[in-house]
Amino acid sequence: MGTGGEKAITRLPRTARGQKTLEHILRNAAEVFRERGYERASVSAICRRAGIAQGTFYLYFANKEEVYVRLVEDLQDRLIARLARAVGAAAAPREKLLRAYGTLLDYITENAGTFQVFREGEFVSPEIPMRFYGAICDELVAVVREGVTVGDFRGVDPEVVAYAILGVVFFLALRYVMWGGRAVPKGARRVGADLIRRGIAGPRAVVDDGRRVASALAPTSPPAEEDREGAEATRRALLRAAERAFGQAGFHRTTISTITYLAGVGQGTFYLHFPSKVAVFSELVREISRQFRHRQTLAVAGCGDRRVAESIGLRSFLQWVRDHPGAYRIVREAEFVDEGVGRWYYERLAEGYVRGLAAGMDRGEIRRCDPEALAYALLGIAHFSGQRWALWEKPSRPAEEVLPSLTEFILHGVERTG
Repeated sequence: MGTGGEKAITRLPRTARGQKTLEHILRNAAEVFRERGYERASVSAICRRAGIAQGTFYLYFANKEEVYVRLVEDLQDRLIARLARAVGAAAAPREKLLRAYGTLLDYITENAGTFQVFREGEFVSPEIPMRFYGAICDELVAVVREGVTVGDFRGVDPEVVAYAILGVVFFLALRYVMWGGRAVPKGARRVGADLIRRGIAGPRAVVDDGRRVASALAPTSPPAEEDREGAEATRRALLRAAERAFGQAGFHRTTISTITYLAGVGQGTFYLHFPSKVAVFSELVREISRQFRHRQTLAVAGCGDRRVAESIGLRSFLQWVRDHPGAYRIVREAEFVDEGVGRWYYERLAEGYVRGLAAGMDRGEIRRCDPEALAYALLGIAHFSGQRWALWEKPSRPAEEVLPSLTEFILHGVERTG
């Protein structure tokens, strides 16, 4: 699974001793990546940890990226094998799907450090997450398709459901495992399982008619910025330039000189406004958060039903990802640049989400459950759907085409009722 489809390893070991050396390098590389993160890891650090000469390293790998990709390959192979065993032990599609969901949560919990490195390394090449997540989704698609064929599941779109399940799993793991340092609680796991099975819709009749939904799904625009003068105008220019630079090249490959060049100011001017590259990046994340939350608030304003608001908000989000891929890359990378602001971004989103979901539960529009766990599950669905159909190159279908199927899954899940 090289970034261009080639094998990650430079040469295969021909002896048992060579195989042991390869495995030794991989084990120590994994430790270095977990401790330092992908960007701060180096070949020399891996060699020091492994107690080998750099020449020995280069007998097996061409560079740091190649050993990283090999670790991802191994992670993927083990996960797929475990999924296959879990699914194979069940008879009915419903049980297979729930076993797959539980297996994914368990595997991420048991390999949290490696998964954190994988998430950071997503910025090495877009093809890495595309292939990794695609391989997992192939397993889920087969189960969902079987359930539809035998009549256990409604006529759902298997690929849409597969990526949505990935979103539920990874964001529950993000909230409780990566950030909370513990396994996903049973109650939160049940929230995810119930969403997959039955969706989130409550018993109350929908109060918005189809015409209201259709008009509300019209594209929304981000708030216009006010014209400012002097120092504030320079600060805004630096933030706009930073968004362009970070959005295209990422944090680590962007320099302050690039930002000041794009903004048309000197480097001395930069330091009058921001003490460091991290500071401007963190401020940019907060600004993107403010603009995005304002956009979403306008999109769902006046909705009389939380279920309608979910559809409208999801449409608005997918459009935002498509129209602002650089901004979305920035907020995704934030956790690995400034962990505090990275977590703050999603926690701020979740806070408002929890309030809206809880109000919908009180009105009978949303099934009653833990609103925080549900908020993260829904954020995950949006994230993976945005990646798959609005961000990755050449999606098989545009986001607008999958939105009805995605909304139907969120509201009603996969199982037939009645």
